[in-house]
Amino acid sequence: MGVQGFQEFLEKRCPGAVVPVDLLKLARTVSRQQQQHQHRQLPPTAALAPGAPRAARGSAPLQPPLPPAALGSYSGGAGPTRHHHPAHHFHHHGQAHPGLHPPPPPPPPPPPLPGARVLVDAGSALPRLYGGYQTDWVCGGQWNAMLGYLSALCQACAYPGGDGLELVVMFPGGLGKDRLAEWGRRCQAERQTAQLIVGHVGNKGTPPPRAWFLPPACLSHCVRLALIRFRVKVFQSLEDHHLEVVAFFRENGFHGLLAHDSEYALYNIPSYYSSHALKLSWNGKNLTTNQFLMQEVAKQLGLKRMNFPIFAALLGNHILPDEDLAAFHWSLLGPEHPLASLKVRAHQLVLPPCDVVIKAVSEYVSSIKDPSNLDVVGKDVFKQSQEVLLIRR
Repeated sequence: MGVQGFQEFLEKRCPGAVVPVDLLKLARTVSRQQQQHQHRQLPPTAALAPGAPRAARGSAPLQPPLPPAALGSYSGGAGPTRHHHPAHHFHHHGQAHPGLHPPPPPPPPPPPLPGARVLVDAGSALPRLYGGYQTDWVCGGQWNAMLGYLSALCQACAYPGGDGLELVVMFPGGLGKDRLAEWGRRCQAERQTAQLIVGHVGNKGTPPPRAWFLPPACLSHCVRLALIRFRVKVFQSLEDHHLEVVAFFRENGFHGLLAHDSEYALYNIPSYYSSHALKLSWNGKNLTTNQFLMQEVAKQLGLKRMNFPIFAALLGNHILPDEDLAAFHWSLLGPEHPLASLKVRAHQLVLPPCDVVIKAVSEYVSSIKDPSNLDVVGKDVFKQSQEVLLIRR
């Protein structure tokens, strides 16, 4: 499983780090905070704009300063005194003193600030964008049902008054060479699930279980077309999808990421929401999901968030597979561990359970004196593998 098993560990082993949230309520809260912050930064002239709050009752409006010659006509000093008509008096002083001009027109009111902006990873959120499990999905793609769900989702997010939730969806556009083996394993697992589905339908003639749900073919292209129809911003990665999603998230100032992938959780994203738990109420007033509090996860694991990268690398990923780290993981457990007898079975290397590996690796990372010294960490991690290579030679 490697780092991909960390997502399941979050949901099952860290109950205090998973909290339910309503994205629509959060969007309205963010919009109010932005409006209050904008109101505090308004210039003095903006207070006279239409719709801006006026001066307090009983306070005199501020007048532009008058030149000394104009003051003389009212105080009896030097200056013109025989001007009886108020309009003629003001016109005369306007000609005599070109520096006196009426105040400039107030600037237009600033446009309303948008609400919260959430980036959606289509690579892991595709089943939810499809609408989730449906009884007839095994008969083929349900285009009308998908359009109905996406239409209701977009209408719920488009809250009037600028307090809505803006969804931006990013689709995977390419498969990096480093992830080719991972893609092959995923395709093999989907093929086995498809065989189970065909056998179940042929033998029992009933819809397959919910756990066997497989998205229809070409679903990514169909969802993309539907989102464009509903004027949702759609983007596409070019090479490494995970890195480009994180870079796009940070460069454009999104408020949260909606996905279901362990790598995003360990990328130290400020607000990470679960796409699998996304639910839209029947009246469209609530859009609920789960938020993962990574600070609480780090506290339960005894880690610092700055050490998440080395922790993720030692769990195993597409660059450093967990098969290459199996000897290191077993060395962390020790020979006295109850699972040590499973280390070698039928002359095949057996990997420890994912939750056991996560706890053991977290304890190891927390005990490292200098996590930034990767050379020392690498020598300590791969000493078991080097011994195996020497024995094979």
